[in-house]
Amino acid sequence: MSTWGRRVFVLALLAAAGLAGWFAAGGPPPLPLAGEDTGGGDVTLSVDQFYALSFADSDGNRQRLGQWRDKLLVVNFWATWCPPCRKEIPDFVAVSREYADRGVQFVGLGIDNAYNVSRFADEQQVDYPLLVAGAGSLPIMSALGNPAMALPYTLVVGAGGEIRYTRLGPMDRDALRNTLDRLLSRATGASKPQPG
Repeated sequence: MSTWGRRVFVLALLAAAGLAGWFAAGGPPPLPLAGEDTGGGDVTLSVDQFYALSFADSDGNRQRLGQWRDKLLVVNFWATWCPPCRKEIPDFVAVSREYADRGVQFVGLGIDNAYNVSRFADEQQVDYPLLVAGAGSLPIMSALGNPAMALPYTLVVGAGGEIRYTRLGPMDRDALRNTLDRLLSRATGASKPQPG
């Protein structure tokens, strides 16, 4: 290998080690709720475009995100080859079960192939939909406020289609619960008549 090639290899290795350390340290803090400065990328998909998105399930059947339009929808971009993604999924499974009767739906969009997604779902006993988004969906992540197109990336979409929360980096059970509780309480508070 030439001297130039070795330098490029060493720089790439250092960059990968730095990124791994960053995620091991917990990654970035969560972005604030909608209506506050998110500091993330711009969302360029319309509500209709978002709900028109469809991805294959492990059986090859297309599933449209619009079927969960009336729910608070937690969308998690992940991959089987992403260690922080694999670590957070058991917490997502537990919280999805806790909040299922509160109008919350979880959907995982795997940046992977159908075989890996299906095998992972079976191994981890994931009972919410894991859809196969594949690498071709990376521009969708960018259009949903993740210009880095990094994983894991989670967003919560309100029943009206507005993106209420985004997070680049892993989430644990407590962070998920706190986020959902805040969003659900805001939704409940907004539906109560204001005193006159």
